[in-house]
Amino acid sequence: MKKTTLILLVTFFFLFSLAGLVFFISQRTTFFGRAYTPATGTTFSSQNSYLFASPLRAAADGQEKIRITVFLLDSSGRGVVGQTVFLGQNERLTISAVQSTTDELGRAIFDISSSFAGEYLIEARVGSEVLPQRVKISFY
Repeated sequence: MKKTTLILLVTFFFLFSLAGLVFFISQRTTFFGRAYTPATGTTFSSQNSYLFASPLRAAADGQEKIRITVFLLDSSGRGVVGQTVFLGQNERLTISAVQSTTDELGRAIFDISSSFAGEYLIEARVGSEVLPQRVKISFY
């Protein structure tokens, strides 16, 4: 009696496990987000686009750099490819364009150094449009 009950329980467990496995295998499973193509030929949204600096402070020795990264995004939040970005000019700053044209993520990269201590407000411009966000950096 005990042996028959045990065999019956194991059989039911096996059948339910097999049915569950078949159900989950037949379902579409997504582990990652949806893929999308970069926004080409679309205009960027200045309200969606942003810039940031890392680090925010650096030594005013002309050698230490602060990296400014600008992301140009369309109204859906996708990167806009092929736009040329300019940073505001200041004669006390040395601005090096690492990548001034946006890539498939909408990213443009600049390095800034200075030999003059002080705080500076950095802005980005695309064509005639200035992004509303600015970032404050300082050299000490």
